[in-house]
Amino acid sequence: MTSPTNITIQEAAYIDPRSGNDKFYRTFAFGSAWATQYGRNGTVGAFTKIIEAASPEAAQQAADAKFLSKIKKGYNPVRSGTVSSPTELTADNLAFLDELAQSLPLGTSSVIVSQPANAVDLGQRKADDLTESVATALNASISDRPAMHTDIYPDLPVRPMLASVQSAEIISTAINDPSWVAQYKYDGDRVVVEITHGEIRVLNRQGEEKSKNVGTAHLLPFSALHAGRWVFDGEIVGRTLVLFDLIAASDAHATWVQEHDAFSRRYCALTEIANVLSIPAVAVAPHDAPVVLAPVATGNAAKDHFLATAISEQREGIILRHEDGPYDLGRRSTFLVKHKLIKDADVIVTSLHGMKQSASLAVHDVNGKLIEIGSASTIGKGAVAVGDVWVVTFLYVTDPQHPRLFQPRLVSRRHDKLTTDCTIDQFTDAGTSKMV
Repeated sequence: MTSPTNITIQEAAYIDPRSGNDKFYRTFAFGSAWATQYGRNGTVGAFTKIIEAASPEAAQQAADAKFLSKIKKGYNPVRSGTVSSPTELTADNLAFLDELAQSLPLGTSSVIVSQPANAVDLGQRKADDLTESVATALNASISDRPAMHTDIYPDLPVRPMLASVQSAEIISTAINDPSWVAQYKYDGDRVVVEITHGEIRVLNRQGEEKSKNVGTAHLLPFSALHAGRWVFDGEIVGRTLVLFDLIAASDAHATWVQEHDAFSRRYCALTEIANVLSIPAVAVAPHDAPVVLAPVATGNAAKDHFLATAISEQREGIILRHEDGPYDLGRRSTFLVKHKLIKDADVIVTSLHGMKQSASLAVHDVNGKLIEIGSASTIGKGAVAVGDVWVVTFLYVTDPQHPRLFQPRLVSRRHDKLTTDCTIDQFTDAGTSKMV
């Protein structure tokens, strides 16, 4: 008689009607093996092959890690549990797992999350409490709501919202639509600062603990928030932390900002808080200010000026935000769109790498010598041969005198160009600015 098999099931869903997403993801751990299932809600979807691990503990750890990776990408846990099955699981009967998962009630998920980030120790360098002053300033600008338990202790950890890539038509529409605003796209290091009852935690773009490139000067202003929960989104550019969004604002009695609030409300609250904490706007900040508030362009003329300035100052591009858009934790949001300033150049293919399916690219320097400037994928490009001249698009080069392409992509072969036409002077104005 076959002994029953205990199967630990975890299920998460990613539902976003705006972008047409209606997906589920499940992991199953049983004995020393595990498998996954994914697809659209309402369907059986597809199963991966059964993966054997060294032990039951190793199988569960692997399944947990895979499930957590989906949570970090914006999936929400919906149910989990352990069921007993008299059926031995094989590659031929995995569909039986769908029935077992459906037998678990929704709302029973005990989501597995990574350990919370450690609180930053500022030692004796802690600012006087300005929580009450911040609350007064916020009440003068926007209405408050009674604080809920989840405003201070949320069910899921913070994961930064990411910008989506949209078509040129959508970008053009957003620039000319008054319901969209613009900010500069900063070429820095993403950082989220979360303060809960005076304890400061710093997170990276994956929502995990961040320790590098963050100094005491960056965090000192936030130490004035001794009560409640406050979450700021920004980027460290050089030695300066630039704040461009606010995710949460609550003093534990009243709540002014939650992630589902519109950006216009979030940025209004961010401006008020920055004023009380003596965080200056970029336009008036001294050059050595450790924390600054990013500007926002509203109206078509201001957005056009932002774009023209980004081009003239060799910035990476601009970000467009819908005024009514919520903060989509951990997702590439359709309410947050990036417009990168793409450049192009003519380059020579000097070698091919079959394993990596990529090509090394080069140009001639001022002395006519070939210098390598990077590599790009050849997947889907058809025939690519050594000695070909190709048009490559890229975001910028790190140094025009010694160029290395950032995010290069092969576009098309040029039959009208000679290899001698591919010269380093194409990158004279292709550098990038790290300015705030």
